[in-house]
Amino acid sequence: MKDRNLLFDNIKGLLIFLVVFGHSLELLKNNYEIAKIIYTFIYIFHMPAFIFISGYFSKNLKKSQDTAFEKFLIPFLLITLPWNIVLVLLGITDFYSFFTPAWAMWYLYSMFVWKLILPYILKIKNIFKVCLFLGILAGLFIEFNDFMSISRTITFLPYFLAGYFFDETLIDKIKNKKHIIFVLLILLTFTLSVIFSLSDSIPVEILWLDRPFINLKYPIRLGLVIRIILYFLGFLMTFALINITTCKQCFLSKIGKNTLSVYILHIFLIGSFFGISKSINNNILNLLLCTISSIIVTYILSRDAVNNTVLRFLTFITNKIMYKEH
Repeated sequence: MKDRNLLFDNIKGLLIFLVVFGHSLELLKNNYEIAKIIYTFIYIFHMPAFIFISGYFSKNLKKSQDTAFEKFLIPFLLITLPWNIVLVLLGITDFYSFFTPAWAMWYLYSMFVWKLILPYILKIKNIFKVCLFLGILAGLFIEFNDFMSISRTITFLPYFLAGYFFDETLIDKIKNKKHIIFVLLILLTFTLSVIFSLSDSIPVEILWLDRPFINLKYPIRLGLVIRIILYFLGFLMTFALINITTCKQCFLSKIGKNTLSVYILHIFLIGSFFGISKSINNNILNLLLCTISSIIVTYILSRDAVNNTVLRFLTFITNKIMYKEH
């Protein structure tokens, strides 16, 4: 068996924790400035880096296509149905939209699309530049919204393609750069996160990249500039993580190996903490609760027993609805 890439396992371990932590801050960010700063910092880079790594491991085009249905579309369908029903029953929403990904489930749907279309779009000349240009302009079109994750599928695609085009030589070049350069880039990104958070004129929803500028009542020119800045920071932070993260086995390695189970299941556990946090009026205690609960949820859901159970269940469902290849 081929040795695992411990560098990317470790980065994924950190990123999946940030996914859980970021989602746990959804409510608190609206009431607590420090939580908003942390939320903004996380959302600038955690999904770009995650998607970059997903693209890096999609070089086997046939395998990527063959596993896209089982690993991404089936989980999306299985979770979207009960999640939307619960929202309707609880009165949180009064309509049901099966084709609008529920909360974090957009990533599963977009990954399915990316892996499915990758062999075909690679035939287009300068495809990375084309997709980067489209990603910047996507905020202009009202058709590009959260329906079927259209906006995010287009806007995050450059990260997926960049990961696909990267090779070990480029990774080694980044690893060999001085750490101080990338540490300063991380500090710069955090500083911009503070400025961004303290600006009342910039809605935090612009980080979601799931809707056109007009829906945010946002100036088009400024929206385009911010989207360019977000691409710049997203790629720089991805490279910074590559540079400063260890290639050795550590506590993040197993978490990074089992990210699928964490991503699929964490929304149900984190959602349960929202009710608890509403009853706590102290913002510091709420932030502490978010941090501790995120650590616990990430640890439990990344255990081999949980991940293997999820994979077996997905395989079982796939075998029930798909013909086996002969």
